[in-house]
Amino acid sequence: METQPQLQLEKLSTLGRWIYESGVKLNVVNTTLTALNVSPEPDVAYLLGDRYLDFSLCVVFALLYPVIRGILTRFVFEPLGKRALSGGDPKKTDVQVDEQEQARKLRKWNESCWKMTVYIAFTALAFAVCWGEIWFTDSRYWWLGCSRFPPCNLPVSRGVLLFYCAETGFYLQAIHFLAVHEERRKDWLESMIHHVVTSGLLFYSYAVNFTRVGVVVILIHDVSDIFLEMAKLARYADRNDIGMPAFIVFFVSWVVARVLIFPAYVIRSTLFEPVMLVAAQLGIEPHPHWEIFNGLLLVLFVLHLYWTVLIFQVIQRQFTHGKMTDVREAGEE
Repeated sequence: METQPQLQLEKLSTLGRWIYESGVKLNVVNTTLTALNVSPEPDVAYLLGDRYLDFSLCVVFALLYPVIRGILTRFVFEPLGKRALSGGDPKKTDVQVDEQEQARKLRKWNESCWKMTVYIAFTALAFAVCWGEIWFTDSRYWWLGCSRFPPCNLPVSRGVLLFYCAETGFYLQAIHFLAVHEERRKDWLESMIHHVVTSGLLFYSYAVNFTRVGVVVILIHDVSDIFLEMAKLARYADRNDIGMPAFIVFFVSWVVARVLIFPAYVIRSTLFEPVMLVAAQLGIEPHPHWEIFNGLLLVLFVLHLYWTVLIFQVIQRQFTHGKMTDVREAGEE
């Protein structure tokens, strides 16, 4: 290989050399392009003059979300919920309904409406930010163009900045809502770990400028959640004709995105490509950021596997009882 004599493996630690050699042995990286073949990209102008000051906008988003959620809940979600949960007539009185259970179901309805709205908005924003970018379909460009580290000196576009601030603000306030306001489910601890790890990933990946891979990771997570919340809304409204198709789409998108694409495309790239395409070429030591970033991603993947088991339990109950139930709420029923 033509670039082999220019490798600077001697500047890497034992870990860095092991990653490179393992990648070569497994043949998991296309090395036709490396940091030696790609010129660094020009930087961009920041809104507040500094990329870290710009990221402080996530605090503004975190403060805005509860206000937006409250307005939508009062004027949109709750009126729709009262109508949907009463079979189309919010003033229906001919059926005796446990008011406490109805109020509990309405809270869940409002929660799922909010989450589905947010996931739709984030997915649309992610596609708008990624569409037409070479790094959206070629993971090598998550790293190529970076000539120093940390942070990687790739430019952060205003679209990526907006997306990161919006997502980070959402997870910051979501930790508070999960801890204080939302219904406690069987997987509450796992959900809290997920929110904390995701927030850590967002902060950390922005700090070291792994933002391109970060956008793709978030998109992979958000797209299937749209159909999960849709299926839950249909279940609350006893609309199995909508809930079952939505759940099937959710299940397929979950498995494809989180169980297949996430490890095979994203984690494969984060494990090997930054070392093989950049670090080994320029003599940049990946420690400790390689361990931190990949460690957080692997925690997310383990959570994916855990929730996949829960999903299979939902499917099993559907076939055995003929009714789709949320196994996360087993302790409440």
